Amino acid sequence: MTSTDAPSVISSDPAPAPPVLAEVVRSGFTEGHHRGSLVLLAADGSVERTIGDPAAPVFPRSSNKPMQAAAILRAGLDLSGERLALAAASHSGEPFHLDLVRKMLAEHGLSPADLRTPPDLPLDPVEAEAYLASGNVRERITMNCSGKHAAMLAVCVRNGWDTATYL
Repeated sequence: MTSTDAPSVISSDPAPAPPVLAEVVRSGFTEGHHRGSLVLLAADGSVERTIGDPAAPVFPRSSNKPMQAAAILRAGLDLSGERLALAAASHSGEPFHLDLVRKMLAEHGLSPADLRTPPDLPLDPVEAEAYLASGNVRERITMNCSGKHAAMLAVCVRNGWDTATYL
């Protein structure tokens, strides 16, 4: 590897705080500030306005789930109510969450073994303790994003796509 092929170095220095985009005021008191960067695009895709650094890396994590759920719906999976909520958000790994994830998988000929989430425990410490006391171990289905992954797998089955490479 030559120096021009070397990966870029990511600094461990804290990034400067992005600008305040919104201020929450209630009864005359500022409750909070929401910082971030913003890019406003024209219909043709050209940049009309930026605030902050639009090139700064972001880690959206679960905030992308509603958009991913919208893509799942557009790809033809019929979801509503609890199933849509499970596909569009994180869950805490409680029994009723896990039951619905199992049902969503089973309805498409899948099982929790098909999930590619890392094994985890319920989020609530009391639930996690009870889960372990019942003889359970960390499982993929208990990961807080298993509902979204179940929906992704289901839409793969519906469309004849390879479930082994759904990620």
